[in-house]
Amino acid sequence: MHHKELDLSTITERVLLVDDDEDMLGLLSRHVTLFGLQSDQARDGREAVELLQVHQYGLIISDITMPEMDGMELLLHTRVHYPQVDVLAISGYSDRYNFTDLVSAGAIDFIAKPFKQGELEAKLQRVFRERILLAELAHSKEKEKSFFLHIVESLAISLDEKDKYTHGHSRRVTNFSLQLAEHATDEKVDFELLRLCGVLHDIGKIGVPDKILGKVGKLSPEEFAIIRKHPEQGAEILRPMVSDGRIAEISKIIRHHHERYDGKGYPDGLEGKEIPYMSRIITIADSYDAMTSDRPYRKGMRDSSALEEIHENSGTQFDPKLAESFIQFMKECAASDPCPLRDLCVVFSEIQKSTVLRNYETQYCLSNFKACARYKVRNEENIAGDLLPDGSFLTE
Repeated sequence: MHHKELDLSTITERVLLVDDDEDMLGLLSRHVTLFGLQSDQARDGREAVELLQVHQYGLIISDITMPEMDGMELLLHTRVHYPQVDVLAISGYSDRYNFTDLVSAGAIDFIAKPFKQGELEAKLQRVFRERILLAELAHSKEKEKSFFLHIVESLAISLDEKDKYTHGHSRRVTNFSLQLAEHATDEKVDFELLRLCGVLHDIGKIGVPDKILGKVGKLSPEEFAIIRKHPEQGAEILRPMVSDGRIAEISKIIRHHHERYDGKGYPDGLEGKEIPYMSRIITIADSYDAMTSDRPYRKGMRDSSALEEIHENSGTQFDPKLAESFIQFMKECAASDPCPLRDLCVVFSEIQKSTVLRNYETQYCLSNFKACARYKVRNEENIAGDLLPDGSFLTE
Protein backbone atom coordinates (compact mmCIF):
# COMPACT_ATOMS: atom_id res chain seq x y z
CA MET A 1 0.00 0.00 0.00
CA HIS A 2 1.32 3.41 -0.95
CA HIS A 3 1.43 5.92 1.91
CA LYS A 4 1.30 9.65 1.37
CA GLU A 5 4.69 11.07 2.26
CA LEU A 6 4.76 12.91 5.57
CA ASP A 7 6.45 16.29 5.79
CA LEU A 8 8.82 15.56 8.69
CA SER A 9 9.46 19.27 9.18
CA THR A 10 5.92 19.53 10.60
CA ILE A 11 6.81 17.14 13.45
CA THR A 12 7.19 19.08 16.68
CA GLU A 13 8.47 16.15 18.77
CA ARG A 14 12.23 16.15 19.26
CA VAL A 15 14.47 13.18 18.45
CA LEU A 16 17.19 11.96 20.82
CA LEU A 17 20.27 10.59 19.03
CA VAL A 18 22.47 8.20 21.02
CA ASP A 19 25.82 6.82 19.80
CA ASP A 20 29.33 6.62 21.26
CA ASP A 21 30.83 7.14 17.79
CA GLU A 22 31.24 10.90 17.24
CA ASP A 23 31.30 10.53 13.45
CA MET A 24 28.08 8.48 13.42
CA LEU A 25 26.44 10.88 15.85
CA GLY A 26 27.34 13.79 13.56
CA LEU A 27 26.01 11.91 10.51
CA LEU A 28 22.71 11.14 12.23
CA SER A 29 22.40 14.74 13.32
CA ARG A 30 22.94 16.04 9.78
CA HIS A 31 20.40 13.62 8.35
CA VAL A 32 17.58 14.38 10.80
CA THR A 33 18.24 18.12 10.45
CA LEU A 34 18.00 17.74 6.67
CA PHE A 35 14.65 15.97 7.14
CA GLY A 36 13.43 18.97 9.16
CA LEU A 37 13.51 17.32 12.61
CA GLN A 38 14.90 18.83 15.82
CA SER A 39 17.32 16.66 17.78
CA ASP A 40 19.56 16.38 20.82
CA GLN A 41 22.64 14.17 21.19
CA ALA A 42 23.89 11.75 23.83
CA ARG A 43 27.10 9.70 23.78
CA ASP A 44 25.87 6.72 25.78
CA GLY A 45 22.80 5.37 27.54
CA ARG A 46 23.45 7.14 30.83
CA GLU A 47 23.68 10.54 29.17
CA ALA A 48 20.47 9.73 27.28
CA VAL A 49 18.65 8.90 30.55
CA GLU A 50 19.72 12.28 31.95
CA LEU A 51 18.27 14.05 28.91
CA LEU A 52 15.04 12.05 29.15
CA GLN A 53 14.56 13.38 32.67
CA VAL A 54 14.73 16.97 31.42
CA HIS A 55 13.21 16.99 27.90
CA GLN A 56 10.32 15.36 26.09
CA TYR A 57 11.04 13.23 23.04
CA GLY A 58 8.93 11.37 20.53
CA LEU A 59 11.71 9.11 19.28
CA ILE A 60 15.11 7.82 20.32
CA ILE A 61 17.54 6.63 17.63
CA SER A 62 20.09 4.63 19.55
CA ASP A 63 23.17 2.57 18.81
CA ILE A 64 23.17 -0.82 20.56
CA THR A 65 26.82 -1.52 21.30
CA MET A 66 28.03 1.21 23.65
CA PRO A 67 30.15 1.35 26.80
CA GLU A 68 28.56 2.15 30.17
CA MET A 69 24.83 1.71 29.51
CA ASP A 70 24.30 -0.01 26.14
CA GLY A 71 21.37 0.40 23.75
CA MET A 72 19.43 -2.62 25.03
CA GLU A 73 19.58 -1.30 28.60
CA LEU A 74 18.44 2.12 27.37
CA LEU A 75 15.61 0.50 25.42
CA LEU A 76 14.38 -1.43 28.47
CA HIS A 77 14.67 1.68 30.67
CA THR A 78 12.66 3.70 28.16
CA ARG A 79 9.89 1.09 27.90
CA VAL A 80 9.42 1.14 31.68
CA HIS A 81 9.79 4.85 32.43
CA TYR A 82 8.86 6.56 29.14
CA PRO A 83 6.49 4.16 27.34
CA GLN A 84 5.21 6.96 25.09
CA VAL A 85 8.69 7.32 23.47
CA ASP A 86 9.53 5.08 20.50
CA VAL A 87 13.04 3.63 20.08
CA LEU A 88 14.63 2.98 16.69
CA ALA A 89 17.64 0.72 17.16
CA ILE A 90 20.65 1.30 14.90
CA SER A 91 23.74 -0.88 14.94
CA GLY A 92 26.40 -2.78 13.08
CA TYR A 93 27.27 -6.35 14.01
CA SER A 94 26.43 -7.32 17.60
CA ASP A 95 27.27 -10.66 19.17
CA ARG A 96 24.94 -9.91 22.11
CA TYR A 97 21.61 -8.94 20.53
CA ASN A 98 19.85 -9.70 17.26
CA PHE A 99 16.87 -8.10 15.55
CA THR A 100 14.37 -10.38 17.32
CA ASP A 101 15.81 -9.49 20.72
CA LEU A 102 15.41 -5.78 20.02
CA VAL A 103 11.83 -6.03 18.75
CA SER A 104 10.87 -8.29 21.66
CA ALA A 105 12.27 -5.68 24.04
CA GLY A 106 10.05 -3.02 22.47
CA ALA A 107 12.04 -1.38 19.66
CA ILE A 108 9.77 0.17 17.05
CA ASP A 109 12.19 -0.84 14.27
CA PHE A 110 15.83 -1.61 13.46
CA ILE A 111 18.28 -0.22 10.95
CA ALA A 112 21.73 -1.70 10.27
CA LYS A 113 24.96 0.17 9.76
CA PRO A 114 25.99 1.30 7.23
CA PHE A 115 22.67 2.77 6.08
CA LYS A 116 21.59 5.07 3.29
CA GLN A 117 19.91 8.41 3.86
CA GLY A 118 16.77 7.27 2.04
CA GLU A 119 16.55 4.15 4.19
CA LEU A 120 16.67 6.21 7.40
CA GLU A 121 14.10 8.67 6.07
CA ALA A 122 11.73 5.83 5.16
CA LYS A 123 12.02 4.43 8.69
CA LEU A 124 11.30 7.84 10.21
CA GLN A 125 8.36 8.36 7.86
CA ARG A 126 6.81 5.12 9.07
CA VAL A 127 7.48 5.76 12.76
CA PHE A 128 5.96 9.23 12.77
CA ARG A 129 3.01 8.26 10.56
CA GLU A 130 2.15 5.56 13.08
CA ARG A 131 2.57 7.97 15.99
CA ILE A 132 0.19 10.46 14.36
CA LEU A 133 -2.39 7.74 13.60
CA LEU A 134 -2.21 6.40 17.16
CA ALA A 135 -2.57 9.92 18.57
CA GLU A 136 -5.62 10.54 16.36
CA LEU A 137 -7.12 7.21 17.44
CA ALA A 138 -6.49 7.99 21.11
CA HIS A 139 -8.07 11.43 20.67
CA SER A 140 -11.09 9.90 18.98
CA LYS A 141 -11.52 7.31 21.73
CA GLU A 142 -11.13 10.02 24.38
CA LYS A 143 -13.87 12.06 22.73
CA GLU A 144 -16.07 8.98 22.56
CA LYS A 145 -15.45 8.24 26.25
CA SER A 146 -16.06 11.86 27.22
CA PHE A 147 -19.33 11.94 25.28
CA PHE A 148 -20.46 8.66 26.86
CA LEU A 149 -19.68 9.89 30.38
CA HIS A 150 -21.39 13.21 29.70
CA ILE A 151 -24.57 11.43 28.63
CA VAL A 152 -24.54 9.09 31.63
CA GLU A 153 -23.78 11.95 34.03
CA SER A 154 -26.67 13.95 32.60
CA LEU A 155 -28.95 10.94 33.10
CA ALA A 156 -27.80 10.60 36.70
CA ILE A 157 -28.51 14.26 37.44
CA SER A 158 -31.89 14.06 35.71
CA LEU A 159 -32.74 11.04 37.84
CA ASP A 160 -31.95 13.04 40.98
CA GLU A 161 -33.91 16.09 40.00
CA LYS A 162 -37.11 14.56 38.71
CA ASP A 163 -38.07 13.86 42.34
CA LYS A 164 -38.29 16.76 44.81
CA TYR A 165 -37.26 14.38 47.61
CA THR A 166 -33.99 13.26 46.03
CA HIS A 167 -32.89 16.26 43.99
CA GLY A 168 -29.25 17.19 44.56
CA HIS A 169 -28.51 13.89 46.31
CA SER A 170 -25.75 12.73 43.97
CA ARG A 171 -24.06 16.12 43.96
CA ARG A 172 -24.11 16.32 47.73
CA VAL A 173 -22.79 12.76 48.01
CA THR A 174 -20.03 13.78 45.59
CA ASN A 175 -19.06 16.81 47.65
CA PHE A 176 -19.15 14.90 50.94
CA SER A 177 -17.01 12.17 49.34
CA LEU A 178 -14.42 14.62 48.05
CA GLN A 179 -14.16 16.29 51.44
CA LEU A 180 -13.80 12.93 53.19
CA ALA A 181 -11.07 11.88 50.74
CA GLU A 182 -9.18 15.11 51.49
CA HIS A 183 -9.29 14.48 55.24
CA ALA A 184 -8.62 10.73 55.18
CA THR A 185 -5.08 10.16 53.95
CA ASP A 186 -4.91 6.35 54.24
CA GLU A 187 -4.79 5.92 50.47
CA LYS A 188 -4.06 8.15 47.50
CA VAL A 189 -7.26 9.13 45.72
CA ASP A 190 -7.90 10.13 42.12
CA PHE A 191 -10.27 13.03 42.87
CA GLU A 192 -11.67 13.33 39.35
CA LEU A 193 -12.45 9.61 39.36
CA LEU A 194 -14.10 9.94 42.77
CA ARG A 195 -16.14 12.91 41.50
CA LEU A 196 -17.49 10.84 38.63
CA CYS A 197 -18.26 7.91 40.94
CA GLY A 198 -20.13 10.19 43.31
CA VAL A 199 -22.27 11.67 40.55
CA LEU A 200 -22.96 8.26 38.98
CA HIS A 201 -23.31 6.09 42.09
CA ASP A 202 -27.11 5.79 41.79
CA ILE A 203 -27.33 5.71 37.99
CA GLY A 204 -28.68 2.16 38.23
CA LYS A 205 -31.91 3.52 39.74
CA ILE A 206 -32.91 4.47 36.20
CA GLY A 207 -34.07 0.86 36.00
CA VAL A 208 -36.20 1.11 39.16
CA PRO A 209 -39.89 1.96 38.60
CA ASP A 210 -40.94 5.43 39.81
CA LYS A 211 -43.74 3.97 41.93
CA ILE A 212 -41.09 2.17 44.00
CA LEU A 213 -38.66 5.10 44.21
CA GLY A 214 -41.41 7.45 45.35
CA LYS A 215 -43.41 5.07 47.49
CA VAL A 216 -44.63 6.70 50.71
CA GLY A 217 -45.05 3.54 52.77
CA LYS A 218 -42.71 0.72 53.66
CA LEU A 219 -41.29 -1.24 50.73
CA SER A 220 -42.37 -4.85 50.31
CA PRO A 221 -39.64 -7.53 50.22
CA GLU A 222 -40.13 -7.76 46.45
CA GLU A 223 -39.80 -4.01 46.01
CA PHE A 224 -36.73 -3.86 48.21
CA ALA A 225 -35.16 -6.66 46.14
CA ILE A 226 -35.62 -4.47 43.05
CA ILE A 227 -34.02 -1.47 44.81
CA ARG A 228 -31.06 -3.65 45.82
CA LYS A 229 -30.29 -4.35 42.17
CA HIS A 230 -29.37 -0.73 41.37
CA PRO A 231 -25.61 -1.06 42.08
CA GLU A 232 -25.38 -3.96 39.62
CA GLN A 233 -27.56 -2.13 37.11
CA GLY A 234 -25.35 0.94 37.42
CA ALA A 235 -22.27 -1.12 36.65
CA GLU A 236 -24.11 -2.69 33.72
CA ILE A 237 -24.93 0.73 32.24
CA LEU A 238 -21.18 1.43 32.03
CA ARG A 239 -20.39 -1.99 30.56
CA PRO A 240 -20.16 -0.83 26.90
CA MET A 241 -17.07 1.22 27.83
CA VAL A 242 -15.38 -0.98 30.44
CA SER A 243 -12.51 -1.70 28.04
CA ASP A 244 -11.34 1.76 29.18
CA GLY A 245 -9.49 1.31 32.47
CA ARG A 246 -10.97 4.37 34.20
CA ILE A 247 -14.55 3.51 33.28
CA ALA A 248 -13.95 -0.07 34.42
CA GLU A 249 -12.82 1.35 37.78
CA ILE A 250 -15.91 3.58 38.01
CA SER A 251 -18.10 0.57 37.24
CA LYS A 252 -16.47 -1.43 40.04
CA ILE A 253 -16.78 1.39 42.59
CA ILE A 254 -20.45 1.93 41.74
CA ARG A 255 -21.17 -1.79 41.98
CA HIS A 256 -19.83 -1.98 45.52
CA HIS A 257 -21.12 1.24 47.14
CA HIS A 258 -23.71 -0.73 49.15
CA GLU A 259 -21.30 -3.31 50.53
CA ARG A 260 -20.85 -3.31 54.31
CA TYR A 261 -17.56 -3.42 56.17
CA ASP A 262 -18.74 -6.55 58.03
CA GLY A 263 -19.52 -8.37 54.77
CA LYS A 264 -23.32 -8.21 55.13
CA GLY A 265 -23.89 -5.77 52.28
CA TYR A 266 -24.78 -6.29 48.64
CA PRO A 267 -24.43 -7.27 45.84
CA ASP A 268 -21.36 -9.44 46.52
CA GLY A 269 -20.96 -9.50 50.30
CA LEU A 270 -17.44 -8.08 50.19
CA GLU A 271 -15.81 -7.47 53.55
CA GLY A 272 -13.36 -4.90 54.93
CA LYS A 273 -10.63 -3.93 52.51
CA GLU A 274 -12.03 -6.23 49.84
CA ILE A 275 -14.39 -3.32 49.20
CA PRO A 276 -12.79 -0.68 46.93
CA TYR A 277 -11.56 2.30 48.95
CA MET A 278 -13.64 4.82 47.02
CA SER A 279 -16.73 2.65 47.44
CA ARG A 280 -16.18 2.79 51.21
CA ILE A 281 -15.95 6.59 51.01
CA ILE A 282 -19.16 6.89 48.99
CA THR A 283 -20.98 4.52 51.35
CA ILE A 284 -20.52 6.96 54.23
CA ALA A 285 -21.37 10.06 52.21
CA ASP A 286 -24.42 8.34 50.69
CA SER A 287 -25.70 7.13 54.06
CA TYR A 288 -25.24 10.51 55.73
CA ASP A 289 -27.11 12.36 53.00
CA ALA A 290 -29.90 9.77 52.98
CA MET A 291 -30.31 10.09 56.75
CA THR A 292 -30.38 13.89 56.76
CA SER A 293 -32.66 14.34 53.74
CA ASP A 294 -36.46 14.33 53.87
CA ARG A 295 -38.26 11.44 52.25
CA PRO A 296 -41.98 10.94 51.47
CA TYR A 297 -42.31 8.64 54.48
CA ARG A 298 -40.14 10.45 57.07
CA LYS A 299 -38.36 13.65 58.04
CA GLY A 300 -34.61 13.84 57.70
CA MET A 301 -32.46 13.47 60.82
CA ARG A 302 -30.57 16.38 62.27
CA ASP A 303 -26.91 16.21 61.29
CA SER A 304 -25.82 15.46 64.88
CA SER A 305 -28.10 12.42 65.01
CA ALA A 306 -26.84 11.18 61.66
CA LEU A 307 -23.23 11.46 62.83
CA GLU A 308 -24.10 9.47 65.96
CA GLU A 309 -25.63 6.81 63.73
CA ILE A 310 -22.41 6.62 61.69
CA HIS A 311 -20.40 6.32 64.92
CA GLU A 312 -22.59 3.46 66.16
CA ASN A 313 -22.20 1.58 62.87
CA SER A 314 -18.45 2.15 62.56
CA GLY A 315 -16.74 -1.19 61.96
CA THR A 316 -19.97 -2.92 60.94
CA GLN A 317 -21.56 -0.93 58.12
CA PHE A 318 -18.73 1.58 57.71
CA ASP A 319 -14.94 1.52 57.46
CA PRO A 320 -13.97 2.60 61.02
CA LYS A 321 -11.11 4.90 60.00
CA LEU A 322 -13.17 6.62 57.33
CA ALA A 323 -16.13 6.93 59.69
CA GLU A 324 -13.91 8.58 62.30
CA SER A 325 -12.52 11.01 59.71
CA PHE A 326 -16.00 11.87 58.44
CA ILE A 327 -17.36 12.56 61.93
CA GLN A 328 -14.32 14.67 62.79
CA PHE A 329 -14.42 16.95 59.75
CA MET A 330 -18.20 17.30 59.88
CA LYS A 331 -17.98 18.43 63.51
CA GLU A 332 -15.23 20.86 62.53
CA CYS A 333 -17.50 22.24 59.81
CA ALA A 334 -20.40 22.64 62.24
CA ALA A 335 -18.14 24.44 64.74
CA SER A 336 -16.74 26.82 62.14
CA ASP A 337 -18.36 29.88 60.64
CA PRO A 338 -21.33 29.37 58.31
CA CYS A 339 -21.01 29.95 54.60
CA PRO A 340 -19.23 33.30 54.11
CA LEU A 341 -21.50 34.02 51.13
CA ARG A 342 -24.75 33.19 52.89
CA ASP A 343 -25.79 36.84 53.09
CA LEU A 344 -25.43 37.05 49.30
CA CYS A 345 -27.29 33.82 48.66
CA VAL A 346 -30.77 35.02 47.75
CA VAL A 347 -32.20 31.51 47.50
CA PHE A 348 -32.48 31.12 51.28
CA SER A 349 -35.51 33.39 51.24
CA GLU A 350 -37.11 30.75 49.02
CA ILE A 351 -36.11 27.86 51.29
CA GLN A 352 -38.41 29.06 54.04
CA LYS A 353 -41.38 28.74 51.71
CA SER A 354 -40.76 25.04 51.05
CA THR A 355 -41.82 22.33 53.47
CA VAL A 356 -39.50 19.89 51.75
CA LEU A 357 -36.43 22.11 51.95
CA ARG A 358 -36.88 23.78 55.31
CA ASN A 359 -33.98 21.87 56.87
CA TYR A 360 -31.46 22.85 54.20
CA GLU A 361 -30.20 25.96 55.91
CA THR A 362 -29.42 24.01 59.05
CA GLN A 363 -27.96 20.99 57.31
CA TYR A 364 -25.94 22.53 54.51
CA CYS A 365 -25.42 26.23 55.07
CA LEU A 366 -24.53 26.09 58.75
CA SER A 367 -23.16 22.56 59.19
CA ASN A 368 -21.27 22.06 55.91
CA PHE A 369 -21.86 24.70 53.28
CA LYS A 370 -19.27 23.13 50.95
CA ALA A 371 -21.64 20.23 50.38
CA CYS A 372 -24.74 22.25 49.56
CA ALA A 373 -24.16 23.81 46.17
CA ARG A 374 -23.42 22.35 42.80
CA TYR A 375 -22.40 25.76 41.53
CA LYS A 376 -20.19 27.97 43.67
CA VAL A 377 -21.80 31.34 44.45
CA ARG A 378 -18.78 33.62 44.23
CA ASN A 379 -20.28 37.09 44.09
CA GLU A 380 -23.56 38.90 43.90
CA GLU A 381 -23.42 39.29 40.12
CA ASN A 382 -23.40 35.55 39.33
CA ILE A 383 -26.06 34.38 41.77
CA ALA A 384 -28.99 32.73 40.02
CA GLY A 385 -32.18 33.77 41.81
CA ASP A 386 -33.82 30.39 41.27
CA LEU A 387 -30.80 28.29 42.28
CA LEU A 388 -31.25 26.19 45.39
CA PRO A 389 -28.32 25.39 47.68
CA ASP A 390 -28.11 21.81 46.43
CA GLY A 391 -27.66 23.07 42.90
CA SER A 392 -31.12 22.37 41.53
CA PHE A 393 -33.53 25.04 40.31
CA LEU A 394 -36.88 26.09 41.70
CA THR A 395 -39.82 24.95 39.58
CA GLU A 396 -43.44 25.94 39.72
